[in-house]
Amino acid sequence: MWLLTIAASPTSGQPAHYWGDHFGNESILLNGAVIGSVTDAGAVFYNPARLLHQTAPSLVASAKLYEWTTIRVEDGLGEGKDLEDSRFGGAPGFLVGTFTLPFLEGHQFAYGVMTRNRFNLNTVLRDEVVGDVIPTLPGEDAFVGVTDIQTNFKDDWMGLSWAYAVGSDFSVGATAFYFERSFSRVARVDLKAINEELDTRTLQVERSYSVRDKGLLGKLGFAWRRAGWSVGITTTLPYWALSNKGSIRYETFGAGLTDENGDPIDNVFESAIMGGRPTEWKTPWAFGGGVGWTKGAWQLHAAAEYYTSVPRHVLIEAADTAVGQSTGMPIEYTVFEERKGVLNGGVGARWDASEDLSIFASVVTNNSAAPDSVVGFTEFDASVSHTSQDMDFMLYGVGFSFHTRWADLTLGATWQASRASQPRGLEFPDETPSDPEDGIATLEYDQWRFLVGFSIPFVNERLQLPGGG
Repeated sequence: MWLLTIAASPTSGQPAHYWGDHFGNESILLNGAVIGSVTDAGAVFYNPARLLHQTAPSLVASAKLYEWTTIRVEDGLGEGKDLEDSRFGGAPGFLVGTFTLPFLEGHQFAYGVMTRNRFNLNTVLRDEVVGDVIPTLPGEDAFVGVTDIQTNFKDDWMGLSWAYAVGSDFSVGATAFYFERSFSRVARVDLKAINEELDTRTLQVERSYSVRDKGLLGKLGFAWRRAGWSVGITTTLPYWALSNKGSIRYETFGAGLTDENGDPIDNVFESAIMGGRPTEWKTPWAFGGGVGWTKGAWQLHAAAEYYTSVPRHVLIEAADTAVGQSTGMPIEYTVFEERKGVLNGGVGARWDASEDLSIFASVVTNNSAAPDSVVGFTEFDASVSHTSQDMDFMLYGVGFSFHTRWADLTLGATWQASRASQPRGLEFPDETPSDPEDGIATLEYDQWRFLVGFSIPFVNERLQLPGGG
């Protein structure tokens, strides 16, 4: 029996992970463990109340990130046949600026543009074999198998933040974000075999769906500091969609197929393209908290954030009017969404080696919110899971920040890796099912991100640099 691999596509940028992408030059190196103690422009995202507690308030801050990702599937094409894909390119970035209004004393404002999530994976695999590949085809046969797997996800945010000093040590803040989010998945499989007597087997399957929505979300923050200590808590509201739409493409074509006894079965032809489908893409509430402590040249950070569960619901499904051409039966295809509650947390440290150089290090968790039992998209079932990669990560960060009179330059890197088992494939329906243990592959995911960031401080703040905390 020949088994064709469908390689899953894990990523911290998928909806199953929340702590994979970070914002703010120093906050990136601290991997977001700054909810109660953020000291850079990342306050727009982590805790808007901390806009009033910046070490060096900036006029504008931005960064360029580069990403090196390696995905390896051990036994991906069968026992002893591994797959590997490695790529290097740009990663999500951000642009943040802060400002005040002279007629609103005690108020601080900021704007932010950021790509909250982004992931693209396009993989084509082809295998050609000559031999006794299909047992129900007498004699030697020639086999060709092709898979095309595509996953594309992008979630862009634009926000306006506000903070207000309630007292000398306490502040409140809020950020309102507008978002545009899109996700698409495609899985195509084409299996063909022919023997010396020109008997053939053909199986072609395609499943794809896309969803897009636009809307609003908000974040509330509170911050307190005194005597070198800082504390903060935040609440992030679920997305509120203003518009949404989706589409599904469903195709199955089979010819020359037989059952396990070698008896012919009916050819099948089902094809439907369904646009304008309603979607319901839910997101969780999030509750975060953190503390920071400054002592001399050291600044220590710790934070945690809990994301609530999302109950099982239909993200998108086939239209009731979709019918298979050869069967006359309704096409049944549903993409479900479900997420479990997940807690992420971590610690970070900053050491000011001199007035001009700061060194950073951090470690945080980036756990998956995928439920314990899922049906992978590439398993081609009638009901599949949208959130399906159950891989937990540890995320590490190191780097440096160089301070000059007119700008700060930040350089560093973050790294995360994990591995998990997954099903291995799709087979001709006329073959005896394999032992489940024979259909398991091991997926290994390894990602480096490299940061080059800068911030331009307000001139008056740089000339009279206040103490942090």
